[in-house]
Amino acid sequence: MIYAVVDETWRESVTSFVCKRAFVYELKEASSFIGFVEDGKVIGGILFTDYDGHNIYIHLALSTPRICQRRFIRYMFDYCFKQLRCGRITAVTVEGKKRSERLIKGVGFTKEGIVRKGFNMKNKYVDAAVYGMLREECKWL
Repeated sequence: MIYAVVDETWRESVTSFVCKRAFVYELKEASSFIGFVEDGKVIGGILFTDYDGHNIYIHLALSTPRICQRRFIRYMFDYCFKQLRCGRITAVTVEGKKRSERLIKGVGFTKEGIVRKGFNMKNKYVDAAVYGMLREECKWL
């Protein structure tokens, strides 16, 4: 069974898991997280960074699509829109990465543009797709 974890004992494991897979090179400040654990092992996570009182960035990494359960999706939006009272969430992924883009669009994000050569992927710069969701657009609340 997959469990969501948020306690500090999981911070380092979840942060490391997500950073390695979601192009997060350096965390400049403390971030929040939701980790997904099965059999005592991290199999996914969400990092919440760069919160400015209105907007927050999310960084998602999953090792299996089984994590894409409604309850876990609701946790993410509840945290951003209800607990933090954000007006917006921003997500960024590699342009053309079909599975990531399908997941992001599938939960309701809108593609807002392309940052040319926005990610360093194995010493090659690739384009990044920027997605956003406003609080009033969220169907998960």
